[in-house]
Amino acid sequence: MASSDPSFRVLVVCTGNTCRSPMAAAAMTAALGPDGERIVVESAGTAAWEGQPATPHAVEVAAAAGIDLTAHRSRRVTPAMVRAADVVLVMERGHLAAVRTLGADPDRTHVLGEWRAGGASAGGSGLEVSDPFGASREAYEECWRRIQHHLERVLPVIREASRARSA
Repeated sequence: MASSDPSFRVLVVCTGNTCRSPMAAAAMTAALGPDGERIVVESAGTAAWEGQPATPHAVEVAAAAGIDLTAHRSRRVTPAMVRAADVVLVMERGHLAAVRTLGADPDRTHVLGEWRAGGASAGGSGLEVSDPFGASREAYEECWRRIQHHLERVLPVIREASRARSA
C-alpha cells in the first residue's frame, strides 16, 4: 500500500458481492462511527458480475438496521484490491484461497468467522456466514445476525491495528 495514503483499508470478500460482503462492509462502516474517518471498508466478490445491485433481501435486511445498500454495485476482486488492503476478510475458506492466488498477504487475510481477538486465524466463533443468495428473507436475517456477531469480535482488532498504523 502506498505510504502516502493515511487510510487503513479493509476489504470484505464473498462470492458475488451482492449479499454477504456488501452487508458486512456497510455494517462495519456504520459500526466504526468516528473511526470510519481513518478506516476505509470496501467489498468485492470472487465471482462477481460487475455492476449488479445488492439483492432485494440484502437491501431490506440492511435497511431494517438503518443501513442503505441501494447504491451498492458489485465488483470482482482484483490483485490491486487485495494488495492495497491492510486486512482482507472473507466469508468462506474457498474465498481465502481465491484471494491468496491474487496476491493477498496470508498474514493479513482471514475468514471472518475464524478470526479471533489478537488477529490470529482460527479460534473464532466458528459460525459460518453462509451464502443466502436465492434463499428466504429469514436466511438473510440469519446471515446479518452472524455478520453482526463476528463484527463485534473483530472491530476492536481493526480499530487497534488502524491506530497502530497511524501512530
